[in-house]
Amino acid sequence: MIVPLGHMFRNRHTVDHVQTINWKRKKDIHLLPDLAARGYEVLVTADLNQLYHEDECKLIRKHGFHHVRFQQLGSGVNAMASAIATIVAGLPAVMPELENAASQRLVLLKPVRSDKKQFEIVDPRLSPPPYWPGRGRAGKGLPTQRRNAHASKLRKP
Repeated sequence: MIVPLGHMFRNRHTVDHVQTINWKRKKDIHLLPDLAARGYEVLVTADLNQLYHEDECKLIRKHGFHHVRFQQLGSGVNAMASAIATIVAGLPAVMPELENAASQRLVLLKPVRSDKKQFEIVDPRLSPPPYWPGRGRAGKGLPTQRRNAHASKLRKP
């Protein structure tokens, strides 16, 4: 997740993960002052309860971090997909707000879900869309947004 964020914010922000700076095992009570000492200004976390821990909340306030939190939905791959999508979709909108903020801000990113509500799927043999060949209107009604197509091979178990 750090790589896409690094690309999105290059030349404007440094993006690190506690694991890449070898601070993964630090307790938040020790991590927060160390982040401040290194000049970090925005903290992004999946710990929704962090602001309810009095000692941690006092440190966040003291050091003036903008605190950005998000909820991980689901489990396993779906939780990871939801977290990545939430952060990658949310931070580009949030960061200009934080850059222009006169004081500390607390942010809750709304989750992007990784579930069946995120897509539509059609069996063109049973319900062909208007643009499907053989339907009589092939090539008509194409989506207006065309970008680079991506293909994936599905592995059969």
